[in-house]
Order: sequence, then structure tokens, then C-alpha cells
Amino acid sequence: MNTWSKAWAAGAALFGLAGGAQAQTSGVTVYGSIDAGVTYLSNVGGHNQVKMDDSISQGNRFGFRGSESISGDLSAIFNLEGGFMSDTGASRQGGLLFGRQAYVGLASERFGTLTLGRRFDQMVSLIRYHPGYYTGIYSFTPGDMDRISGAWLNNTVVYSSPSIGGLTLNGQYSFAEDGTSTTNGGRAYSFSAAYAAGPFNAVVAATGIKQYAAKSASALGVPFLFGAAANAAQTIVLDDYRTVGAGAAYKFDKVAVSGLYTNTRLEPKGAPSETLHNASLTVAYWLTPSWILVSAYTYSKLGDYRWNTYNGAVDYLLSKRTDVYFMANFQDASAQTHAILTTNPASGNDRQLGLRVGIRHKF
Repeated sequence: MNTWSKAWAAGAALFGLAGGAQAQTSGVTVYGSIDAGVTYLSNVGGHNQVKMDDSISQGNRFGFRGSESISGDLSAIFNLEGGFMSDTGASRQGGLLFGRQAYVGLASERFGTLTLGRRFDQMVSLIRYHPGYYTGIYSFTPGDMDRISGAWLNNTVVYSSPSIGGLTLNGQYSFAEDGTSTTNGGRAYSFSAAYAAGPFNAVVAATGIKQYAAKSASALGVPFLFGAAANAAQTIVLDDYRTVGAGAAYKFDKVAVSGLYTNTRLEPKGAPSETLHNASLTVAYWLTPSWILVSAYTYSKLGDYRWNTYNGAVDYLLSKRTDVYFMANFQDASAQTHAILTTNPASGNDRQLGLRVGIRHKF
């Protein structure tokens, strides 16, 4: 057999294997979402700013999820999901191909689901009660220190129970392994309990992480943290990190009301610990099936520092998968604290206003 024939045969065998794998898969779904828009900030270091920004109403993503029926109600499942910037096309999550999720496991309607891989911790299950669910990432709490917007843990084992009388339990453990994990230097755990009955639903969640690389003081806009002057370039590695939260919502005919409280304790080694408290209330009103009006407020407290964040949104659904929106986020911080809407640079004073128009498409 000549070289060309060998190459053709190898290629045919490769495509044959690929076709076989596809034939054995009972279902693979390609999905994602794209958000883009223009943002005005009233004060960035003393000057206003207009910029194109993305992943604000929802994080941009593309992914593949699938399942294969094995026997009875037992199925093998997987999910691979990556994040990207719609304004540049670059990857998010530090350039990881599947930085948002990468796991495989087994699922049973009777016994629950067990997965292995990289996943969000359970605090993200509280996002539905946060103003940011409707009014975007700018409205999340200082530095997103309570991880509500969605944060990951590597090397995880996650168990999710089946729904029992409307109650679902989730437990998660992350191995430290050889200390090379980018999400936790030591072991980590996370759990949640969710309950739903008719128009009412509620979630309680908690996450604990050893050797956690926390946001710097500059991400909070505060001059002092852990008893020392803030250093914008400093990465703070906490000996112990713990956050807990509880949220609930009730849906009336055209109005949904939700509330959320989180308590985040930051414990550096050899320095005083700090606790961040956040409480929020959100009201969403469906003017019509296509028009949604949202108003929300969040109060945050860290030691002597305070933040009052007011959020609003008008969302118009062009279709089931495409919407256009206007968002307004305003933060008023306490004295000696620079206002800083999440993911943006700090204001030159204690106030910052963000106005945004954007479009989101889901596929």
C-alpha cells in the first residue's frame, strides 16, 4: 500500500470511529448566549466614560451538553461550556477553552445525579433572587465577594438529589490535590437546599474554601482592609473563606418579589477577619408578556464601610430568544469609600452611575 493509500485508509477509519461515537449518543445539544451593548459611566477616576461592554445582562457562553441512556432511568451525562467576549472574540475565564463548566457523570430520576469535573459552586443557585438576575453584573455586591454571580471550583464531586416533595439537596466537594488548582489552594465544600411549591420558591446555600485568593481592596474601593492600608496590586490569600446565603421569591399574577441575604466571612492568616453583609430586595413587573420593568435595592456593609446600590431595568422581548434592554445602576458609598459598580474601575468619589443599552440573544 502506498503512502496516499495509507493516509486515505487512516482517514476513513478516523471518520468511521467518529461516526460510531455519534451514533451511540442519544442526544447532544449546542447552546449559548451572546450579550453586547454600550455603557455610560458617570465617574471613572474622576471622568465619565462611554464604552462597549459585554456579558452584562448574562455571561456570554457556548456549550455542548449531552446524555446517553444506559439502562432503565440511568443515563451518562456531560457538559462542556466556555465563555467569550463578544466585542473581541477572546476567551474568558483566563483563556480556558471550557472555563465555565467541564464535567461528566451519571443521572437517575430515582437516585439523583453524580458528576465529576469543574463546576460552579452552589452560591450561584441564589442568583435568581439577586437584583443582578434582571439588572446585570453591575448591580452585584462589592467585588462579588459572595460569589452569587457565579464562580467555579476545580476538581469537584457534586451530588444532586431527586426532588422530594419540592425539596432538592445538592452537595459539592473540591479536592485540593497537588495545590495547583486555580480556584482553591486547599479543600473546598459547597451545598444548597432548594424548595419550590407553586408560586413560592426558596434556596439556602453555603460555600467554604481553604487558601482562597480573594479580590483586592481596590475591587471594593476601600482604603483599608484587614487592618492594613489597601494595595491595589496585592492579591489577598485567605486562610479560610466562608459565605452563606438565603433567598426567597413569590410570583403573583404579573409581579415577582424576591429577597436575598448573604454573609461572607474573610479570614486571612495573621490578620483580623472581616465580614461582608448584603441584603437586597427586587420587584419585577410584567407590563405585558413582552415588557418587563424591574426595580431593586441592595445594602452592603463591611466593617465601617457602607454601600447603597439602586438598580432598574426595562427589558423588551423581541422573541423567545432575543431581547433588548435598558439598565440603570447607581451606587452611593460611605465616606472614604470609592463607589465601584462590579467589573468597572472605581469612581473618583463615593458615587457612580452606570447607564446601559444592550441586546442579548440565546441559542
